[in-house]
Amino acid sequence: MTLKNVSWKPVYESRYDADQSLMETFYRPFLGELVRYDRLAGYLSLRSLAVALEGVDSMLETDGTVRIIAGADLQKREKGAFFPDADAPLEPWVESQLTIIGTLVERGDLTIKVGEPQTGSGLFHPKLGIGVDRKGNKVSFEGSINETVSAWQRNYERFKLHRLWKDGERKYVQEDLNTFDELWNDHHPSVNVYELDEAARQEIINWTDTDESLETHVQRVRERAHERTLSEVDNAAVVKHAGRSPGGLHHAEEISTIDPWPHQRTIADTAVSIFPNNALFCDEVGLGKTIEAGLTLSRLMQTGQVQNALFLVPAGLVQQWQEELVDRFNIHAYRHERTYQGDFLVGPIGGPDDHRVAVDGRQGAHEWAETPIGQFVTERDHPTVIIQSWHTARREDNQQHVAPHGDDPVWDLTVVDEAHSAREGTKLYGLLGDVEAASRAMYALTATPMQLNIGELYDLLRLCDLSDGWDDKERFTHFFETRQALEAALEQAGDGYGTLGHGRQQILLRFRDELGLAEGEGKPRIQQFGQLIHEQLTANPGYGERPAELVDETDTNSMQEKKALEKLLGVRELSDRFDNPRSLMFDCGPAGWAALVEAAEWATPVQSRIFRNTRSVLEQCKELELLEDTVPTRDVETKRIDLGEAKPLYEQVETYIDETYKQSQKALTGNEKLALGFVMTTYRQRLTSSLYAVRQSLIRRLDKLDEEVADMTEAVSELGRDSGVTEAAIDDVLGGETIDAYRPQGSHAANVIQSEREALQEFVEDLERARADPKISQLSRDIRELRSVGKDDIIIFTQYQDTLEHIRRTLTDTHPNVGTYSGGGGMRYNDATDSWEDVGKEAIKRDFTDGETNILICTDSASEGLNLQTAHALINFDLPWNPMRVEQRIGRIDRIGQENEVVKIINYGYKDSIDGDIYEELEGRLELFENVVGPMRPVLNSIEKDITEAVMGGASGDATEQVLSGAQQQADEAKERAEQTGLESNQPAATREAIIKNAGLDGWAGVCHPAIESIGWGDRAFDPIITHQTIETVLTQSEQLQAVGWAFTALRNHDRADAYEDVVDEAYVLEGPNPAALAVPEAIEETAQAALRSGDGVVVTFTPAIAEEYPSIRCVLPGDPLFNVLIDIIAGDPPELVTFVQGRAVSGAAEISSSTEPEPSGEAPVVLPASTKDGVTNLLGEGSITDVATAERTISDWISRL
Repeated sequence: MTLKNVSWKPVYESRYDADQSLMETFYRPFLGELVRYDRLAGYLSLRSLAVALEGVDSMLETDGTVRIIAGADLQKREKGAFFPDADAPLEPWVESQLTIIGTLVERGDLTIKVGEPQTGSGLFHPKLGIGVDRKGNKVSFEGSINETVSAWQRNYERFKLHRLWKDGERKYVQEDLNTFDELWNDHHPSVNVYELDEAARQEIINWTDTDESLETHVQRVRERAHERTLSEVDNAAVVKHAGRSPGGLHHAEEISTIDPWPHQRTIADTAVSIFPNNALFCDEVGLGKTIEAGLTLSRLMQTGQVQNALFLVPAGLVQQWQEELVDRFNIHAYRHERTYQGDFLVGPIGGPDDHRVAVDGRQGAHEWAETPIGQFVTERDHPTVIIQSWHTARREDNQQHVAPHGDDPVWDLTVVDEAHSAREGTKLYGLLGDVEAASRAMYALTATPMQLNIGELYDLLRLCDLSDGWDDKERFTHFFETRQALEAALEQAGDGYGTLGHGRQQILLRFRDELGLAEGEGKPRIQQFGQLIHEQLTANPGYGERPAELVDETDTNSMQEKKALEKLLGVRELSDRFDNPRSLMFDCGPAGWAALVEAAEWATPVQSRIFRNTRSVLEQCKELELLEDTVPTRDVETKRIDLGEAKPLYEQVETYIDETYKQSQKALTGNEKLALGFVMTTYRQRLTSSLYAVRQSLIRRLDKLDEEVADMTEAVSELGRDSGVTEAAIDDVLGGETIDAYRPQGSHAANVIQSEREALQEFVEDLERARADPKISQLSRDIRELRSVGKDDIIIFTQYQDTLEHIRRTLTDTHPNVGTYSGGGGMRYNDATDSWEDVGKEAIKRDFTDGETNILICTDSASEGLNLQTAHALINFDLPWNPMRVEQRIGRIDRIGQENEVVKIINYGYKDSIDGDIYEELEGRLELFENVVGPMRPVLNSIEKDITEAVMGGASGDATEQVLSGAQQQADEAKERAEQTGLESNQPAATREAIIKNAGLDGWAGVCHPAIESIGWGDRAFDPIITHQTIETVLTQSEQLQAVGWAFTALRNHDRADAYEDVVDEAYVLEGPNPAALAVPEAIEETAQAALRSGDGVVVTFTPAIAEEYPSIRCVLPGDPLFNVLIDIIAGDPPELVTFVQGRAVSGAAEISSSTEPEPSGEAPVVLPASTKDGVTNLLGEGSITDVATAERTISDWISRL
């Protein structure tokens, strides 16, 4: 046959069904007749060749030639990487196809040239094909087709065909021939065409290096060509339930933007493996508790184990947590806002009015499902995450909304941040107990699980389902005291125990002396010690052979002693009638006691429920070359600034604050005393921040003192009991009111308020006229000095929005490249218009990273999500009285991946101020912030109370010295308590195995999620069944979505493609009939979203890295509600050729069934889609599913690993 003998259509367009693909209707019959195939393909890539040249194997027999001219970006994007997963095994037919292509190139039958417009910008984008048969007949086609996976089989493509032998079509073919010849011979006036470089050509030829014959490869490819791809609805069903497949847990990492460090992976692996057991995440600041908790949550949501979750976090961190969850894990959480207008749940995208849902439940409802939050959660069809500040949650009128009393849990998982604030006696302490009872699982996060006493550790561990013996604060504390004292008594006795009875008695006496116990009190303590160890080991049977090995290593004096020790360590079962752990303690003798002391290092709830890593783990990873990024060091300097002319006014304000504070403490009582004292303490901190900040507060206060406002005493007094209170926390607790409006209401309040009013009236006018602030002058000098030594990128931190505005207004006269980031978002100074522009987080982040903005002013309530690794220096314009907040600021630039070996930290404090004296001495004598793993770290939070008392007049004598000596004493005691409880591990970590072991938990040996091969290593027992490419193809090529008005438009040819070249190939504009679902993440002009979107559409991507770099672009992968909207439309009908094989463990065996709709995750923890038709297993984009029999074996294997 020849081309003339084929009945060609004038127009070809693709069809979704594989039988109607362009391969079957056009390319295979077309290529089978050719001796030469000429092609212009602007988007041809080497990665696509395997699919794009399907059918070209027929040209092996005709000795035909192929000439292709491709766009200049071919080499830039694809050189040396012909398949995205170049290091992963490829499907056999793909390898065979590349072998055929390599053979044609090596024979000289396939030649590739590269075209580039002579203008030097833009891309070579024409799409033209010409075929010539052995008789010289010629056919050309032109249109939207190109050689990609989607063009050949999935995408909707349309092109026109012309034949040289047809009179009405001849001129088009001749023009096409002339154009191609001009290009191929590099005679075209507008395009340069050159040879593909030899290295790229050789990479293609290398695929011919194979052990199999060419005929075998051809046969494999031709067999592949006859396989069918599953339908659109089948693909959608697979995608919708892919998270519940055996490897579905790993989808969480695939859709995230993180690459976990070894200790982070270990913690996330362990937490998901022991779910729904509770745990404490207690890594030090900067080690990634957010990543650990977020990855665990994402995994549990992917697998269906968590349908709803609650986050209780400090008010200042609510928005940060929301941003971190969506930016890192694509989890769209709703934050709760309570205002005078009602309760609202606000999503993470859109402007102030987008994704802001007014919840309709009743505030005083007795049933959780009728409360505002409960109703919202229960009425949603997809997993829901709620974030609420625990400042709001602990209010009595709100607790029923988050912690209802009932028999069944309402939350699958609750995460509590800064959980150390839940001290016994606080409302938060009681709230967390109630929330734990209302949750299937709870994770409590804190960098300081213990500060002043062992009881604080119990306050957190009580949330972890402690067994009866351990669930008592006194017994818990006694256990660790007993271990330390018993160890000391045994060391004093040495090996000279003498007779069994005599040895026990001597050790018991020494033990009593160590603890200062009265006669008769020592024996019960030792008995209780043994009972708690026994209880821990039997309640947590995952200690493996460790107890038995300890028995074998112990040199007991008799078989009775050995049996007693075996029973206490759970190696031998107790006899219900005769054995009691308490009595067994005095049967096992001193040698047994020594063994139990050793067991107490690892057989306690501290080791089985607390994840704890220190910053030293990063140095260990660096030494082992597990981290390639920089681990920076710090250069810290505290500067004391002379008030100069501002000193009289400063002292006048100081006197007002001190006098009002003292009067409030004398005249007021109860909560009013605490509340007004807190207001004055806040003013004192604002005074040390800047004169401008305190001026703004006092002007507002004088205006508010005569206004009638609601009584805020309870709310403000509760803030007075908290530590580390931020401006955001105050705003959250007080709603729409300012703290400046607070005034006590009691009988003695009028005199206090009148005295305050008179004091304010004396100097507020002077304060309003004040302009000079010596800190600003010092700041300008420091910026100049830093820049003179090449430190151009500078972060400035302050506690207060007022101070931020003061800094930015005064800096721009001399430093125009200034930006701010605070709770209000990102702003940038426009030097041309002398104005500040709201540009959002994305633009500020990009500007600072690129150097367009090199001074960034931040408040504490922002910056968590900003990438500040490029910063050279950080200036603390003010110093919060809670040093932990200062450490958290420094942690924004002192982090792994910092581009500078040394980061400069400058702290500001006024001269002759008590808090300035304290910080200078803390840094100078105790190296408070110099050493990131220093001895002061565990007590940073607790120092706040001492500083407050010193500044506000509660301390007598030398206040600075008292704070310093107290801090040193607390640090020493904290170190001793940490060693006493085993909270701090001194175990060396010279290997990755040791790092993983130290990062995990004791007592859970053998417990590992079936999808994980080995905890901490990253090896997968099962892989995900879909990829981003599968999801992208299913959604972007869906006929069902198109039929109801949804449309994806590629951005390759966008007129701003050059400015966003890293985006346009990975993104689309999506338009559709549901405007609410198409909300824009950042509705600001200075974003990629604003630059690239059109009409009412939204720019979307399927590549997490793009969404991370450009937060305004939505990532339409699992987690985004838009993904659910789209996939539910396609998967609305039952699948055609897909059934779901599902399994559960029943009496230790796998019970397997199949259905077209999988059962709920509680009924079937694992589900695997399978094809019911032989040979029809391919998914769109890439990947495939198995047949039913194979799926059943896989499910059985997964269940066997439980």
